[in-house]
Amino acid sequence: MKIPSHRRILIVDDELQVLTFLDDLFRTEGWEVKTADSGSSGIDKLEQNRFDIVLTDLKMHGADGIEVLRAAKKLQADTEVIMMTGYGTVDNAIEAMRAGAFHYLAKPFKAEEVLHLVDKAYIQRQLKRENLYLKSESRSGHLLHSVVGTSAPIQEVIAAVQRLSDTETPVLLVGERGTGRSFFARILHFHSSRSSGLFVPVHCAGGGGETLEGDLFGYEAGAYEGAVLPRPGKLVMANHGTVFLSDIGEGGGRVLDRIVTLLESRTITPVGTTREVELDIRVIASSSTDLETLPAKEKIRELFAPGTIRLPPLRERSEDIPLLLHHFLFEENRGRKKPLRGFSQTAVAALVAYPWPGNIRELKALVKTLSTRKKQGTVVDAADLPTEILYGRRGRKAEEAKKAASAETEIRDSIQELEKPMVLQALALAEWDKDRAAELLNIDVSALEELMRRNKIEQ
Repeated sequence: MKIPSHRRILIVDDELQVLTFLDDLFRTEGWEVKTADSGSSGIDKLEQNRFDIVLTDLKMHGADGIEVLRAAKKLQADTEVIMMTGYGTVDNAIEAMRAGAFHYLAKPFKAEEVLHLVDKAYIQRQLKRENLYLKSESRSGHLLHSVVGTSAPIQEVIAAVQRLSDTETPVLLVGERGTGRSFFARILHFHSSRSSGLFVPVHCAGGGGETLEGDLFGYEAGAYEGAVLPRPGKLVMANHGTVFLSDIGEGGGRVLDRIVTLLESRTITPVGTTREVELDIRVIASSSTDLETLPAKEKIRELFAPGTIRLPPLRERSEDIPLLLHHFLFEENRGRKKPLRGFSQTAVAALVAYPWPGNIRELKALVKTLSTRKKQGTVVDAADLPTEILYGRRGRKAEEAKKAASAETEIRDSIQELEKPMVLQALALAEWDKDRAAELLNIDVSALEELMRRNKIEQ
């Protein structure tokens, strides 16, 4: 998981040397740091500011770490608290964990140890926050009901999701990028009996080999160069919940072999050890290609086949595009005093005919762009659309271009009906001065000449 730069930590310790060391360490790592030299001062700062992590000493004069922990959980329930403890007080630190602390750290400790533990706590907090948000959406049925479309292909997907969501069947979502693989993976989790557990996404693309293997399965200290401390891995974090392996086919053969073992035996073996760890976990994966292209394909195909869902590209459900346009425009119009009024018929026709290589993600991005560029209270017309959507076939395969050719001819005829009077009006206002007419139309002179040629306009 990418860690943002605005992480906030409160460090509480009555030893000035420890406080100064940790302040410098976490500022160097990009954290926003507040310090307190007593438990009381730490509680005051909790009342005044929000923090992602609280790192507090257990034994202090006055208010101790337990009181800081209780204040943190009362004031900021989602803040993770880590206890620092000296020799002889480990039992107290374990009691603190039972009271809600994330973990404890025995003094003296190395910089690598405290950084590792704090980063782990931060990641855990972010996952919990994401899951809490998505759970609230799930309870109202919003996630499943927000699937937009009435076409047969998308209705088949909805039916498959409903059938598989509350089962233990491993699911493989096969679809091009932009078809909603991550979205449907979350729906499957949050409409299942595992919704109280974590949903842990793992991006397999670009992270193959040892990096992905250690990130997923964890490792023992010394398993790799620089592996000072053991790490449990994302699969352990997802125990009693769901792991989503995005682009599973790009994870490499060794990782896939380990996934097969997980699916068959419900166990994993961290890197650098022979110790098996039992897990209660549901696996959802995605791929942009079918199972036959994956390494270890025979076993993977057998395990994922009962739960394979094919997500159709947008070009195969083009009848849903008008509904999607309305949905995305409604989202963009929130908070606007004068919202955009919609799309003209010619604009919709052009958008329906376009093959959408980037699928729903590309369509959503276009609506967002148009909503920022268009004047509020107006209608998006064909002239507002990018040139490649109106006229180009860039990126299309030959068969797609052939299929769309007849539809594009009809669209161009409709657009020309609007173009010709608009161009004639601009030329008349500009007294047939092409430079002035092009300026009125907000296009280049060469584009104006092309419109005149296409519409057979002569002075």
